[in-house]
Amino acid sequence: MLQLGTEADYPRMGKTLPKQDSVFSACGREPLGLAGHIWGPRWTDESDAEASMAVISLMFLAVMYVVHHPLMVSDRMDLDTLARSRQLEKRMSEEMRQLEMEFEERSRAAEQKQKVENFWRGDTSSDQLVLGKKDMGWPFQAGGQDGGPLGWILGNLWNAGLFCLFLIFELLRQSMQHEPAFESSSEEEEEEIRVVPISSYTRLSDFPSQEALESFYKHYIQNAIRDLPCTCEFVESFVDDLIEACRVLSRREAHPQLEDCLGFGAAFEKWGTLHETQKFDVLVPIVPPQGTMFILEMRDPALGRRCGCVKVDSECMCKHEKLLGDVLCLVHHRDHSAMLSKCTSSIKAALCTSSHLDVCKTVQWFRNMVSNAWALVAHKYDFKLTFPPSTTSCKLRLDYRSGRSLSISLVLGVQREDTLVYLVSRAPEQEQLTSVDWPESFAACEHLFLKLVGRFAPENTCHLKCLQIVLSLQDHQILPPGASRPILTSYHFKTALMHLLLRLPLTDWQHSMLSQRLQDLLWFLGRGLQQRSLHHFLIGNTYLPLTIPIPKAFRNAEPVNLFQHLVLNPVAHSQAVEEFHNLLAQVKTLPCSPVAGGL
Repeated sequence: MLQLGTEADYPRMGKTLPKQDSVFSACGREPLGLAGHIWGPRWTDESDAEASMAVISLMFLAVMYVVHHPLMVSDRMDLDTLARSRQLEKRMSEEMRQLEMEFEERSRAAEQKQKVENFWRGDTSSDQLVLGKKDMGWPFQAGGQDGGPLGWILGNLWNAGLFCLFLIFELLRQSMQHEPAFESSSEEEEEEIRVVPISSYTRLSDFPSQEALESFYKHYIQNAIRDLPCTCEFVESFVDDLIEACRVLSRREAHPQLEDCLGFGAAFEKWGTLHETQKFDVLVPIVPPQGTMFILEMRDPALGRRCGCVKVDSECMCKHEKLLGDVLCLVHHRDHSAMLSKCTSSIKAALCTSSHLDVCKTVQWFRNMVSNAWALVAHKYDFKLTFPPSTTSCKLRLDYRSGRSLSISLVLGVQREDTLVYLVSRAPEQEQLTSVDWPESFAACEHLFLKLVGRFAPENTCHLKCLQIVLSLQDHQILPPGASRPILTSYHFKTALMHLLLRLPLTDWQHSMLSQRLQDLLWFLGRGLQQRSLHHFLIGNTYLPLTIPIPKAFRNAEPVNLFQHLVLNPVAHSQAVEEFHNLLAQVKTLPCSPVAGGL
């Protein structure tokens, strides 16, 4: 928050503040003191002028205090507010220095000009100010007027009204456009995060030290992911090359168009462990060709599945035709009905089931196109590319001569409105969907959130290390007897971490606080298991920054419980609790140096 100085810090300013979202934004940038709009004519009494300037300075400070009241802005600023405040503070400092210089220069120039005019007129009355003689008239009084302070106040009443108008507008604007703080939380939730029950402390009393955690991370995680950033960059570059070749091949075909790819998941979000260094997920958005549109028909979330269907229909180009003049509407121009039939019908026949995009057919079409594109770019690369079978994504396997291999999954996605929420072709393993159901994916939103945290957090933070340490231990955990797969997944731990990143200041994630933050992460998930409640990070989260583009309905929706299946299945809940206790035991006894055979 901008720090305001004392009265001496504002010596007869002749300019307003720079144009920002404040009550003074409409005042312009001309030196009002010289123009006489607010300060009135030139001073005639130095002592009274100073007293009046003190009153005006106090009024200015009072207005600034109301606008920047501490109760209206959280101490924990969001990412955009933090950046804007720093830029504003720097800009205001430079502007203040420039204002002081300009005011001094103009004051000297005006004084010198007045002296020259008086000299040539032979008028020495103005020398009274220079000689120290005082004029007992009211300093704000214009020449030839006699009204005293009341006359000056009435004469400038419109200024006071303008100030009040701007002040009311600013207060209403801040209340209507209130943006949830990036790290703000209510007092109750703050207390839930900060005040940990005594039972939790007794359970984590022998938690590893900072040195032990750093040693474990260095030996078991850091070396395994050393080349991960370069590998991710290569994967995105290789997929972009394939997509560009696909565009060349499908230039004359009436098929969905491919957009630029986006890497997501553990590897691209930099929290991957040893198991994620060989698997890469890449989202490839698709858009309809000209004359065709995709209509998203979302399923009712109350049914327990967040998915939708993609209906293919003809698009009316009448509005574009009126604007551009040479665009033919394929719907309402009878002469071009054959073109409409060829464009829309070909997509429906090849990729659809009853006018809806079929996941299996669309993936198979994309797989064939990528296979043909590989023939165009294979000469650039020195590895063997194969296509493992899959009905929900285009899987690629890269085998190098050295014996190293990479697995890439190309997931098709249809963007939902102007957000980063997509309907994707790949569904979670436990969900059984029909061929026309496209699951809803929030991976791009979560990727953006973690990217913003990494951008604005202090250097060398420990939030990703906490997640990597937990998941590295979980990867080597032995399942309870009778369990076929773990209940707690990496997504549960990632969700808990993102909730904590919103509720704790980013400065609390410094490198030296790794042990404390890891305890917070484990406690947060342990409390969720005890209450059988872990809310989805994006749906119904009122603390989510507005910089994350999601549908408006998601912000006002009821929170989604990721542990709802544990409420309905006590056996699954017991297994999840046992997995969590085993994880705690592993953390307390984690090795600090490499041993034979790894973990």
